[in-house]
Amino acid sequence: MVGPPPDSWAVDPGGAGAWEIEPGLWQLRLPLPWDTIATVNAFAIALDEGIMLVDCGSAGDPTHRDALLAAMDAAGVSLADVRLLVGTHTHSDHVGLAAWVVAESGCRFLMHPASAHFYDAMREPERIEAARAARATREGVPGPELALYGDVREETEGILSPVDPHEPLRDGARLASALGDWEVVETPGHAPSHVCLVQRERGIVILGDLVSRVFAPYLDYGYSPDPVSELLASYDRMAAIGEIRVGLPGHGRPLPDVPGVIDHHRAGIRGRLDDARAAVAAGPAGAYEVTRRMFGEPGSDQVAVWQMTEVLCYLKHLRGEGDVVRDEDERGTYSYRLAAAGGPRGGS
Repeated sequence: MVGPPPDSWAVDPGGAGAWEIEPGLWQLRLPLPWDTIATVNAFAIALDEGIMLVDCGSAGDPTHRDALLAAMDAAGVSLADVRLLVGTHTHSDHVGLAAWVVAESGCRFLMHPASAHFYDAMREPERIEAARAARATREGVPGPELALYGDVREETEGILSPVDPHEPLRDGARLASALGDWEVVETPGHAPSHVCLVQRERGIVILGDLVSRVFAPYLDYGYSPDPVSELLASYDRMAAIGEIRVGLPGHGRPLPDVPGVIDHHRAGIRGRLDDARAAVAAGPAGAYEVTRRMFGEPGSDQVAVWQMTEVLCYLKHLRGEGDVVRDEDERGTYSYRLAAAGGPRGGS
């Protein structure tokens, strides 16, 4: 349940910028049209000839192309310099312009192959929209709001086309650069396709959306067994990398204390799980009502859908842990209760 798109996809290319992290490595700031997420980062990394571009920003309006070109120009590189495009994960704000970058530069495109969580809605929008609306109905979403929860326009508008990678990124793969090799570390949870890139000798990691300065989790629902467990395991994997001097997140400024930020996010997820248990303990309810108990009234339509998607992941995890049971009535409507609240366990 990705949710409805922004009111307008247009951005101000004047908000684009670039900062040199160290020689041969630039952070590109690209504006976004979302009220809650103002910018996304891409990274330009020097190769022996040309550059590797990690992520490329959103699509949805031609101004995103102008913004990427402006940021690259500020870094002293151009689209013609791109030899390799790498996607940290398949979300619109990270690989929206991939088709254009590949077509214009002739570069290779590398990304983890588990992209169905986003590409399915692009390839089969009617089927996915109907499935989302049906699930929302079962979770107690009121009829007038069902269209919000079935909306597939972020996928169909926010990425130019579903570009499959020339080569799949897999755990342990190494990407050569003028700064040394970058090791691919699979870090699912935020998305099944999520990876981080680690340059061990320099103590640098490109984090994608694994963590950022602000704890604001989003987890893709429905394409993996337990996104919460996957995310917690990804935190552990990154924490075990060893000495990391600087982390480069997908949003916001570089992170000088990656282990500390990981600890903060891990505690945040544990706190949200506690909140979900408490919300269920208030009485049997579907995910829509559990979400309102946890977060109150949402600030926007997009936030409403994002929050329930997140809560569905917590409920799925708690069911797997045996803490929560999901029941289904004769109409096919779901409700959740604590396992200790009495009655048989059921409703897998």
